[in-house]
Amino acid sequence: MPANKRLLLPAEGEEIPVSIQNITAWEEMLWTALEPVQEQAFPPCIKGIISGGGGGSGRHRTAAILAAFLGQTGYRREEAKKIWSGATAVQERIFDEWFLKMHCPRCRIMKRQSKGYPDLGVADIGLCRPDENCPKFESPVEYACGMRTKDGGEEEEKGRLLHIKTQYRVRIFDWSTGREGEIELNQKEKETLEALLAEKTGQKDKVIIYKRARVRGKLKPRFFLRDWQGPRRQMLSDIL
Repeated sequence: MPANKRLLLPAEGEEIPVSIQNITAWEEMLWTALEPVQEQAFPPCIKGIISGGGGGSGRHRTAAILAAFLGQTGYRREEAKKIWSGATAVQERIFDEWFLKMHCPRCRIMKRQSKGYPDLGVADIGLCRPDENCPKFESPVEYACGMRTKDGGEEEEKGRLLHIKTQYRVRIFDWSTGREGEIELNQKEKETLEALLAEKTGQKDKVIIYKRARVRGKLKPRFFLRDWQGPRRQMLSDIL
């Protein structure tokens, strides 16, 4: 994202009047190893998940981390599912949602405090126990594959990029602050917004309201129309 832009992330339930300036697509790619990494090369955190039995506090977070890690370290689905099932005690949907679909979190993310899944900070459960090699790497995947971000070319030699999804960035004008910003949407959310823009056509007395609502533990963008009172600034949402 350009440095002069900001993601508009209101608190849960906060309603913000916005105008839509444009919508652009971007492709999200996932790096995966060409060959499966041997378990003895796994970092301490991943070994801890596998040996921990999958119970107790943080089990959904550790299950998600392990599924994403196995996807990026070259394991086929069947073998990954076998390892994952023996190390976790959660619903299989966690595996399906994270294996080859999401990035394994970087170390700085895992070291954060978390209120629970789907935030993958695990500082509260003591999973991060670095060994002498951990400071050389920035993520469990880098550790296992023996490559560092600053070393150019290793990613191409050891892996490939898989397209996992198309995302959309919506450039907006925030009427509550008078500033521009961006909102990230998936395909379904983008289609919902476009339908709302079509509904708004010709309704100059309406404004689009943006908020975030919690769905299955995650804050998701939501849009609706409301009567508008205040100064106008014509945007894409006014003319579509």
